[in-house]
Amino acid sequence: MANQVGKRYICKKCGSEFIVTRPGEGALKCCGQPTEIKGSN
Repeated sequence: MANQVGKRYICKKCGSEFIVTRPGEGALKCCGQPTEIKGSN
């Protein structure tokens, strides 16, 4: 899945947040696990 530009991603383990500024393939990872789009449940 491609990362979505302008979306905020969050690590559910440590709470770090990331904003995507450049599109790319793959998944953002933090603490050894994929991040999730903030606000998605």
